[in-house]
Amino acid sequence: MKRFFYLLAFAAFFTACGGPEGEAVEAQDAVEETTTEMVASAQYNVDPAASVINWEGAKVAYSHTGTVPVANGQLIVADNNIVGGKFAIDLRQIQNTDIPDEEKKGKLVGHLMSPDFFDVEKYPMANFTITQVQPAAEGAAHTHDLTGNLTMKDATKSITIPATVTMEGGMLKATTPKFTIDRTEWGVNYNNSGIVGIVKDDIINDNIGLEIMLVANK
Repeated sequence: MKRFFYLLAFAAFFTACGGPEGEAVEAQDAVEETTTEMVASAQYNVDPAASVINWEGAKVAYSHTGTVPVANGQLIVADNNIVGGKFAIDLRQIQNTDIPDEEKKGKLVGHLMSPDFFDVEKYPMANFTITQVQPAAEGAAHTHDLTGNLTMKDATKSITIPATVTMEGGMLKATTPKFTIDRTEWGVNYNNSGIVGIVKDDIINDNIGLEIMLVANK
């Protein structure tokens, strides 16, 4: 019986230490951006008050969660389908949602904003520009695959993320399941797993967990 509980605790530990939730999204070289011009296309303006990006970062024994707001954006629609668009992410407004102590919360957020991580004084905004939209494969849990260039700090990489897109009246919603990106692809290297000699407990998972919800109005 003791062995059973030991194995259960052992499994739980490694589940908890497995890093942020979500399918890993691979970064590729940036794709050339073109202006979308289509007959009878419509522009939907992203509503910052109703849109949000959830994030998760993890160390060996625990993780932190939070939000970062969408500052502005536009989604281009033709024949009731998204065909292009872009949105901006305000990294100066990063928030933490799991630490109850305000002082500790402030220290974490301040560190994330520092040059160790996102260096928001120099790079206040991240941007995502859609370069291709494709219907999801039959039977998929989402409706579209959105490919776009994500610019963060001074790096731009192309990623393809799953999204469920719905339109009702003059409102458009695009939501993603949880997914992860490798922060080192964008030069966010602090305490990453590739640093030689770093103490195991100080390693921060290379993957950042993200979950996006965009609401846009015509």
